[in-house]
Amino acid sequence: MQMPDLVERAAALDALEAALEAAAGGCGSVVLVTGEPGIGKTALVTHFADLHRTDARVLIGLCDDLATPRPLGPFRDLADQLSGTSAELVRRDSATAAASVHQMLLEDLRRGPAPTVLVVEDVHWADQATIDAITVLGRRLADVPVLLVLTLRLGDVDPGHPLWSAVDALQRASTVTIDLSPLSRQAVLALAGQDADRIYALSNGNPFFVTELLASGDGPPPPSLANAVLSRVAQLPDRPRRLLELVSMVPSRMPTRLLDVLEPDWAAAAEPAERRQLLTSDAEHVRFRSELTRAAVRSSVPPVRRRQLHRKILRHLQEVGAEPAELVHHAEAAGDPDIVAEYALPAARQARAVDSHREALAHLRRAADHCDRLSPSERARLWGELAETAHLVGHGDEALRAADAAIALAEATGDEEATGRCTRLRSQLHWFAGEGESAWRDARAALRVLDRSGSPAQLALGYVGYAELAMLASRTEDALRWGARAVELAGGDDAVLARALAAVGAARMQLDPSDTGVLHAALDAARRTGEHEHAVLSYTALAFCNLLWVRPERALRSLQDGVRYAREHEVDTMVGYLEAIRAWLLLRQGAEDEATGLARATLTRAAAPESTVAGLVARTVLAERAVRRGADDADIRLAAVASDADRTGELKRIGPVLELEAERALTRGDPLPVSRLEDISRRVGPQPLRCGVAGARLAAWATVCGAPHEFEGRAPEPYAAMLERDWQAAADAFGAVGWQHDRALLLSFTDSEQALAEAVEIARTLGARPLEGRIRRRMRGAGLAVPRGALPSTRSNPAQLTDRQLEVLALVREGRGNADIAALLHLSPRTVEHHVAGIFTKLGVATRAEAVARCAELDLV
Repeated sequence: MQMPDLVERAAALDALEAALEAAAGGCGSVVLVTGEPGIGKTALVTHFADLHRTDARVLIGLCDDLATPRPLGPFRDLADQLSGTSAELVRRDSATAAASVHQMLLEDLRRGPAPTVLVVEDVHWADQATIDAITVLGRRLADVPVLLVLTLRLGDVDPGHPLWSAVDALQRASTVTIDLSPLSRQAVLALAGQDADRIYALSNGNPFFVTELLASGDGPPPPSLANAVLSRVAQLPDRPRRLLELVSMVPSRMPTRLLDVLEPDWAAAAEPAERRQLLTSDAEHVRFRSELTRAAVRSSVPPVRRRQLHRKILRHLQEVGAEPAELVHHAEAAGDPDIVAEYALPAARQARAVDSHREALAHLRRAADHCDRLSPSERARLWGELAETAHLVGHGDEALRAADAAIALAEATGDEEATGRCTRLRSQLHWFAGEGESAWRDARAALRVLDRSGSPAQLALGYVGYAELAMLASRTEDALRWGARAVELAGGDDAVLARALAAVGAARMQLDPSDTGVLHAALDAARRTGEHEHAVLSYTALAFCNLLWVRPERALRSLQDGVRYAREHEVDTMVGYLEAIRAWLLLRQGAEDEATGLARATLTRAAAPESTVAGLVARTVLAERAVRRGADDADIRLAAVASDADRTGELKRIGPVLELEAERALTRGDPLPVSRLEDISRRVGPQPLRCGVAGARLAAWATVCGAPHEFEGRAPEPYAAMLERDWQAAADAFGAVGWQHDRALLLSFTDSEQALAEAVEIARTLGARPLEGRIRRRMRGAGLAVPRGALPSTRSNPAQLTDRQLEVLALVREGRGNADIAALLHLSPRTVEHHVAGIFTKLGVATRAEAVARCAELDLV
């Protein structure tokens, strides 16, 4: 049924009704109601909820437009309507609550009266903990009798905000999106009659503006629609006007229990405003019918009176024990620094406990502005928390400054445990900034101090810091030794044990790609204990090691899982790093444009400026593309990343740059970088050169350069072949994983005319002009016929497929596997694999099914 005041919303109501009917049958879903301010999102969901209060449990929570949102704000509002356990968890300010609240909410909804309509309004103002909760709930409603309705203004959400990831995740679940449109001219005509043209021109069909203009009567149009609201407010008696001003000071809605204290006779004053459809109320709250109305009223209140009203609200909020974030919001608006100083730190810790790190950082900054009120030890703790939080959300410079302040204060008070803890944190910050020497210096200093402090858990973390740096520097022997010491000292501390196991597991995987058990155990432990940053580090280690071992599919899975987890838990620092690694993987797979766009986007993130490790990986991707394309700035890019890679002191950063330097020399006919290899050996020390995947890759390229090496361990298949100077086998191994440029480069070392001809074709297809030039020079030097360009049959088809690739594609279209194709065309299965990979690259697809579909689109076969 459609109420008279809901115009042109029948389709939206039908969609909601269908979703509720499915939920009543046990098949829950999510409905996203989106649209511009004033479009009628609240009116729609309120009307829908009112229709079903007798045949469904209706729960409505609102996100607040506070300066810093309350963690789990809408669910806290609903706590009284949830079961006792869920209500307690939602109200609790601990990491345990963050880890358990999602499951308990889901169980509460599953056990409650069926069906349930859960509405969360204004999700664009949600804190991270709320975003996490609705994401988890929304993806698990398939067999739960719940309709989750979310209203939001996507236009108010900045690019990169975690809400976009949540929306993306929800849209992959059972989700319907209702994007409300403005009213049509016909609808406005039906409402406004002869004045329709004027009202439509001013409102553009926005229902709120239409309503306000209609309410302003037949007089001249107001100079602005805000004035249209205020002209209606001006018609109210004094007491209702003052009540509106008071209510406008509270974002979203005013609790009636608070109004009972502030204005005991408020109901009589609210009645005229409700009649004029400015306010609406229920048993628990009073709110403006539109946020635009509230904003217009609030902006009309003179600043001095605004501060008085906030001060009045603040005083009574203190009396009823309101949440710290609410107190800070009103204290700031009231100009009361004492209250801000008192509650900013509790608000920050409440936000940190539920992983709302951005909100926590905002409150910690406020607390830091008033830190002179704290004791030196309390100030040291505050700056340490600020350093950790700023690091998590990607503000590296701010994190370093805060860590410096924390260390200085801890040293001044003689607190060795705090000094060691903050120095260890600063070591980690230096590593993220790409400052390897500083990271090691702080790690050594932290270990010395923690050894004196007498705390086994903190000393264990000191050894963890050592093991992590050793693992990252490919010093696997040291990483395993110090990691084992950390495990020994960790005792029953699961969080410390998870970090120690991650360092050990990553070191073991560098020696053997199949030895992933310890690293997966560390990942599970970090997730279980809520150590979200270290869970993401474990995902990163899995991804990076698989990439180095030339296992791109496994690497991609870990990258996708890691990015999703990092975004869910606001570990922004690691999102940029993971995306940079993904760009590198995409480049190797031939998706140059996507890789370049992702690398550039990574460099624009606050969490990954050029100087950081994430920025270095992204810039290495761009340098690799420049070298392979023969770009004018290739030498400049290469020199810059070489300098910054050296600054890290890590072979896994330096080695890939050396590979590019060698390729650059090969394609230009310059001397190979033998002296550079000698410099790297001195820089990284002997341990990484003897074993481990990074050492294997460097040794393989030392073989290319004709330089000696000390490597004795296991190597990835293509690099093992390079160590044996079996260029064809190395090329085949690269081709098998779709790394076509690497295949062509290795084929360029062979003396086979067929192999060199294939290499020329690959290079031409990829636009790798320097490599194509090298191969042509080799063929001319060997007296071989040099292909002059693509055959007419190749040039004639849109995808530039060769005749042989067209033959293979035709058989793929018939559903034949590689073995069948090889037998029919009298080729080896490995050669067929290479042809299939080349077809995928040229068609821009990833699977055989996509290739067949693309073939039909282009009419190739």
